[in-house]
Order: sequence, then C-alpha cells, then structure tokens
Amino acid sequence: MKFKENCIFCKIANKRIPAEIIEETEDFVVIKDINPIAPIHLLIISKSHYDSVLDVECKDGADKSGITADNGDMEGRFGRELFGILTSLAKKFNVEDKGFRTVINTKEDGGQTVNHLHVHFLAGRGFGWPPG
Repeated sequence: MKFKENCIFCKIANKRIPAEIIEETEDFVVIKDINPIAPIHLLIISKSHYDSVLDVECKDGADKSGITADNGDMEGRFGRELFGILTSLAKKFNVEDKGFRTVINTKEDGGQTVNHLHVHFLAGRGFGWPPG
C-alpha cells in the first residue's frame, strides 16, 4: 500500500488521524466531509496514495479505473470495491430510489484541492446540471 507521509488523506485512511469512519473495505475508507455541500456528503478515500484518478495503475487488462468494457464486467478488486461501496452507501442512507451524485475532482481545473484520490458521495437534495 502506497503511503505519503505529508498527505492528510493517507493519515486519515490509515488511522493515523482520528475520523468517524462510516464504512471500510480493504482499499477504501468512507468519512463525512468536514465542509458538506449536501445533507449527505461523504468522502470515499483510497487507503493507497494516488495523487488523482489518473495515477491508478492498470490491473488485469482493465483501464486505469480498474473497469473493462467487456460486457460491462468489472476487473480488479479496486473497481469492484468502489462500486460496491456506492451501492452500500445508497442503501445505508436510503437514497437508492431518489438518487445521489458522485464526483471525482481531478487536478486544478477539475477542482481537486487534496492531491489524494477520493470520491465525493452527495445526496439528500436535488442537483442541477451542468454542475458548477
């Protein structure tokens, strides 16, 4: 597991800084965002350090996301865990019928403020399009 000593999300994901963990898998932890923009605003944080989604390594013939286009099947534990977490959170917070938004901000123009791969899970209100 990659760890970056000066990264706050590495410290949170690896329990060097205390946080209320909502859910945890082998590769991710889920916490509440400290600056929420929705009634439900969670962060799904990779336990391994990747500066952004662009740095996730290819596995088992999948693309960098860990997803392959072959019949929509998932390849690699990383991708399966992430999608499993999204389903679990939707059920846990009773938003599987009304819906939710996921956001992965990438690099400066994408709005990324912490250089560590994380996914925002937003729910509990309607969201417009286009975002921002």
